[in-house]
Amino acid sequence: MGIIRKIQAKTGEVCAKEKIRPLVESRMMRDILLEIGQRGSEALDPQSVPMAQRARAARIASECGLAGMRQSVVDEVRLDAEGITLSCDGEQTTFLYADYNYENIEDTDCLPVVAQYLVAHMRGYYNISRTCTPVQRPGGRAVPKTREVFIRRHHEDTPFEPGPVQKQHLF
Repeated sequence: MGIIRKIQAKTGEVCAKEKIRPLVESRMMRDILLEIGQRGSEALDPQSVPMAQRARAARIASECGLAGMRQSVVDEVRLDAEGITLSCDGEQTTFLYADYNYENIEDTDCLPVVAQYLVAHMRGYYNISRTCTPVQRPGGRAVPKTREVFIRRHHEDTPFEPGPVQKQHLF
């Protein structure tokens, strides 16, 4: 039964990617990615590295120095049925679907896939979360429906402490 669920999940993921293709290839998404790129990047906040990635980050830091580690200045991205909002240093830039002559998104369950696409184009470590509302199906089952999706910069409670660099052995 587990293999069938995996196949269904992969099929659903492929269908969601095909469904969002017009949005991903649209002028609106190009403008959003351009805005993210124009905002630039800043030095990587050591607490934004997840614990699982700390060893890799320590290796990269020892190779190129902390000055070489950069992250996007975007603090949060909010996706909902009406548009996409970027939040940088308290300033919000909203991209509404209506401004680009698109209809609002009815199937908001595809928004997490759009969020994954955006995170793939942003530097740094981001968490994707969503808010859901229960929707009654004709059979009487309540199914969760995505209302909003949030992409937030990752922060850990513990500080980043790269270990000492290993000494090279000449012989």
